[in-house]
Amino acid sequence: MKIKLKLFSSVAALSLLLAACGSGSGSSGENGASKDGAITIWANNINVPVLEKAAEIYQKDHPDFKVNVIETGGKDIIQKTTTGLQAGGKGLPDGLLQSDDDLNGKLEAFPNAFEDLSKLGYDKYKKDFPEFKINAVSKDGKIYGMPFDAGPAGVFYRTDLYKKAGVNPEEIKTWNDFIAAGEKVKKATGKAMLAFDQADSNVYTILLNQQAEGYFDKDNKLTVGSDASIKAMKVMKALNDKGILLGVTGWDSWVTSIANSDTASVVAGGWLTGTIEQQAPDTKGKWGVMPLPAFEEGGSRSSLQGGSSFVIPSTGKNVKETYEFLKWFTTSFEAQEIAMKGGLFPSYNPVFESKLFDEEVEFFGNQKIWRFFAGEMDKIPSITYTKNDPIVRDEIVKALGEVINGANPEDIIKNTKKNIENRLK
Repeated sequence: MKIKLKLFSSVAALSLLLAACGSGSGSSGENGASKDGAITIWANNINVPVLEKAAEIYQKDHPDFKVNVIETGGKDIIQKTTTGLQAGGKGLPDGLLQSDDDLNGKLEAFPNAFEDLSKLGYDKYKKDFPEFKINAVSKDGKIYGMPFDAGPAGVFYRTDLYKKAGVNPEEIKTWNDFIAAGEKVKKATGKAMLAFDQADSNVYTILLNQQAEGYFDKDNKLTVGSDASIKAMKVMKALNDKGILLGVTGWDSWVTSIANSDTASVVAGGWLTGTIEQQAPDTKGKWGVMPLPAFEEGGSRSSLQGGSSFVIPSTGKNVKETYEFLKWFTTSFEAQEIAMKGGLFPSYNPVFESKLFDEEVEFFGNQKIWRFFAGEMDKIPSITYTKNDPIVRDEIVKALGEVINGANPEDIIKNTKKNIENRLK
């Protein structure tokens, strides 16, 4: 497999890549251990070929090193990891890719489940990652995850639809501006201004994080009911009240709304570029990316969606070997360029100096979108994640449904707070 891939490859190329590397070589036995002497790593989707290609480079200086990367879906990783930890580590691999918003919950529920990487020396790399990523993988001052990909958020917009409506994206500074522009788009094109998955809380969470708030604060106190939570809900209601919000159910329907040009804008992490290229090839050259609108002019326009890091189960039999490989992988300029070429957005600061970030992306009107996203990384607020975040997300989805059906945001947020507190008792 050639290493010289075009940045953010086409569907055909990506399919070949996945077919060639999809499930790794070798087999896995008890406790996630490989039967052929290789360390085992769970990873999902395009992370698999990226890890395997990087391993080929690593093996040049470590000829005895072997790795078996096992393709495991994101939700499966969460479920299988929980099951393994409940069983005292049984069935877990040597290393695995863990979503940032789930890691601290695991650390709370299963103390000492993962290796203390500070003890192994990873602290010296703190300066090489944005503060929000280090905070996401740390607990009580210790690092438990090696930061990998990130999802700096932005607004992906259709330049052709904006132009037809006479909307200049550079004049959109606030969410009120965005809503006013959406009315013009709807009138001129009949399209929604924003599509979102109503079965998920992603857009609301992006709006909340933009205000430097998560579902819980650093003291583990519930933030639902705060001014920030109400403001986020009010934006969703205003978009809906103006008839410019398109609610769909599920990932597939959301992607279809983008591919079918049912929406003029999408709010998501930078990783969405690959999805748009793959699922909406006919829209090539008709997209642009801009910062999130602020709640008040001059306010924060930065947030995130998604992100993951590598952890090492403390019950593993190959901790040192796994650590050395993943340490190299997450802090190697060359390895992180491979990740970029594979369609992932890295969080390793030094790689942002790569010339890849200054390439014009034809699909996005020759905009240097990756330089834009790189510029967002140090602006993203740090958010606290907890084991109870899934409960809050579940209740927020219900609240969004009620607000979109006409309920008052303040009243709904107040009731939602009570519902969450009852579930946490």
